[in-house]
Amino acid sequence: MKNEALKENIKLIGSMIIIGILLLYITFQLFIPDMTVRVFGFKPYGVLTQSMEPVIDRGDLVVVRQFELDDAEVGDIITFRTVLPETGTEEIVTHYIYSITETGGNTVIKTNRYFDEDDTPFADTWILTEDQVVGAYWFHIPYLGYITQFVRSPFGIAAVIVNIGVITAIVILIKKGKPEEQQKVEDTKEE
Repeated sequence: MKNEALKENIKLIGSMIIIGILLLYITFQLFIPDMTVRVFGFKPYGVLTQSMEPVIDRGDLVVVRQFELDDAEVGDIITFRTVLPETGTEEIVTHYIYSITETGGNTVIKTNRYFDEDDTPFADTWILTEDQVVGAYWFHIPYLGYITQFVRSPFGIAAVIVNIGVITAIVILIKKGKPEEQQKVEDTKEE
């Protein structure tokens, strides 16, 4: 009986630690998203365009890790913040490094989208500094970006909150029913 109680306590503590880490991660994502990669070592992004196909498809989830300029090379994939000339809005983009140059004591990074081996890559119109780079490409998961985009939408947020409420209610109801069932089983054994 003591072993069972110990196992339950260990499970409870483990669950609380995992929930605490997830809540901390979500808090970072909501309030200081630029620090997420530095603190946790990774951060996921949904890919919104076809600019990296067929290597990374629209709707894939790209996971980036800490960017180290000293280790960066032409051809590496990076994720960065830039203002899109077409819309004038700041967006998160994932492209290849086209060039890394020193200009007036500052490092300038140019990027390019995916090109076939037969094509000549052309640099994007934007010029980046190191502080605009969010992270270096680590890996990607096909189609999972669609799910993250849904969860970030108002409808997705509402769906998640409702589902958490329903699951919590089910767990509470199940736990309330357990002592009664155990008492019935014990009463049956005594007879």
